[in-house]
Amino acid sequence: MMDKTAFTAAVLDAEPTLYRVARSMLGSEHDCADAAQQAILRAWEQLGTLKKPQYFKTWLVRILINECNAILRLRQRLAPYEPAAAEAVPAPAAEDHSDLYAALMALEEKYRLPVVLYYWEGFKTREIARMLGVPEGTVKTRLRTAREKLRETLEGACFA
Repeated sequence: MMDKTAFTAAVLDAEPTLYRVARSMLGSEHDCADAAQQAILRAWEQLGTLKKPQYFKTWLVRILINECNAILRLRQRLAPYEPAAAEAVPAPAAEDHSDLYAALMALEEKYRLPVVLYYWEGFKTREIARMLGVPEGTVKTRLRTAREKLRETLEGACFA
């Protein structure tokens, strides 16, 4: 069982990952912060259910994904889509490879999330499968499909 100090250190280590995963799912800075805070709180409350501390980050990201999905469901129930609000999300900085970022954000979430978890966060396909609750083969297929879609989009942008 992790103590408070170990938990805090593990959360601080996972913080950049939490932000990037939440950002890839939610877009909004405010919602990202809410999802991360709620995931950390839920993780603290459910710390006794963590069987293997070495999988803390995977476990925490799974909790975050659940929180992000809850926020997305709430958004659908509460507010109609407003194009002006979507345009208010700040554009990535130039060093963020904005063409790639835009292409990635254009992917459906079921493709975007495995890409972020695998390529940016370095999780193994087995870990991603556990986080998303799908078979490992599905993760591999989604990664392959995402790469193909990104390639098409980016090649199209280069020749436009």
